[in-house]
Amino acid sequence: MSIEIYVNGNVISLDNNKVYEAFAVRDGKFLAVGCNKDLLSLFSKEDYKVTDLKGNTVVPGFNDAHMHLLNYGFQKTAVRLNNLSSIDEMISVVKSYINKNNIPKDTYIISRGWNDNYFKEQRLPNRYDLDKISCDHPIIFSRICGHIGVINSKAIELLDIDKMKENPTGGAIDRENGVPTGILRENALNIALSKVPPTSVEEIKASLRSAFDDLIQCGITSVQTEDLTHCRSLPNLIQSYRELEEEGNLPVRITLQLCLNTDELLEEANSFGLKSKVGSDFLKVGGLKLFQDGSLGARTAAMIDNYEDTPDNGISIYSQEDLDSFVTKGFKQGFQIIIHGIGDRACEMILNSYEKISKDTEDNLRPVIVHCQFTNEDLLDRFKELNVIANVQPAFVMSDYPIVEKAVGKARTKSSYAFNSMIQKGIPVAFSSDAPIESFNIIQGIYGAVNRTDLNNKPVGGFNINEGVTPLDALKAYTTGPSYMSFDEDIKGKIKVNYLADFVVLSQDITAVPKNKIKETKILETYVNGIKVL
Repeated sequence: MSIEIYVNGNVISLDNNKVYEAFAVRDGKFLAVGCNKDLLSLFSKEDYKVTDLKGNTVVPGFNDAHMHLLNYGFQKTAVRLNNLSSIDEMISVVKSYINKNNIPKDTYIISRGWNDNYFKEQRLPNRYDLDKISCDHPIIFSRICGHIGVINSKAIELLDIDKMKENPTGGAIDRENGVPTGILRENALNIALSKVPPTSVEEIKASLRSAFDDLIQCGITSVQTEDLTHCRSLPNLIQSYRELEEEGNLPVRITLQLCLNTDELLEEANSFGLKSKVGSDFLKVGGLKLFQDGSLGARTAAMIDNYEDTPDNGISIYSQEDLDSFVTKGFKQGFQIIIHGIGDRACEMILNSYEKISKDTEDNLRPVIVHCQFTNEDLLDRFKELNVIANVQPAFVMSDYPIVEKAVGKARTKSSYAFNSMIQKGIPVAFSSDAPIESFNIIQGIYGAVNRTDLNNKPVGGFNINEGVTPLDALKAYTTGPSYMSFDEDIKGKIKVNYLADFVVLSQDITAVPKNKIKETKILETYVNGIKVL
């Protein structure tokens, strides 16, 4: 295969902070990096093609370290619940959706994205609201965070929610006078969703195909995605991705984070020979994903102290003993462990479990806590000591800042979303979007991580601006950080000889422009395996 040489660029290699003019690609890998003259003379006797970068900036391909790609694809065709201003509007929008699409009776209508903070009614929707949409279709609508849901009377009947007299472990069923209101929290919502028929292979593949182009438009060449929760069938999920790879229809690299949260699922994964690192450069298994608490918006994130506006401190999905047990089982089966933890109590419990397994082995386990929004100095020191990866989401700063102080008070607000402190302490950090909860637009994520504001520059001065990171550190957290998290630091995340030739051409140098101009950066071209896909 001929060599392609790219010249006249501002090539931010992320290899020891070196910046180059040019690089060469062959067989999907970087063959050489250097200056224009040296590369052109080096290959003067070989067959090569030259591409002029015209002074544009080149960076390694972006890597979103935690998202829900399949759910993003599902949401593209599901009824849209985002940005609704009232429960009445929800009722109207969904009724119109059912009529327009002629959805047959008894067909489940499942979607996600409503946010009660925007509702003029200033309350959660309930079964009686959803009954106004339909009593013939079972309806399950998750809040934008995914940690609270509401179902209608038809779904309550089909899913036997009315027969559950006690709250499930790690969850809650809201009731009035002993009657379920339709509001399900944490594991109660998970149980309801688990009873819905699984998604077929063809439906999974169609939804994924609809999402790939959107990733490429954002310069994303690798994703680490948790999809099992959303299709409810491990065999169907694995078959779907493997067929897409065999068909040559995986345009980005996929690392699967598998929510194997029961002994049965762990056994099923073992029967397929699944464990971390199994697979290819385009499709492989990542970590075992668990949830230890909920979300800030739902007030179900597990906090050490009570919330300021709610007389409790959130929900722990597992007891410490059960969490220790499951973490140990997953690790012994060959999985890296990745656990959702937002509140400081959840992070503390997860670190306790990680400390126990760290004593059982000398291996670098690279355990992960996803979100870690509320920490403190002691917890961050434990992250460093145990080499726990902090997988955090800049977009959460951009959307959460209006509600943080109301929820947890000033003191805890000042130590929240502590991205810069994590980096300065030497904690491994990987940025991600948690899409579709937030956008996977990486440029916007870098802007938010640096400026600590939303795209309208609010709040003025930035939210906990001392925790803003440098543009270079933000870039690393979307490239080298995620590569380390998925054990790929020796093959991707840098523009370096023998690394996979995944790279993005930008309209400006995000490490050099004024910080408030970062969001104006355009993705000009995206390359995966040395092939231009945008």
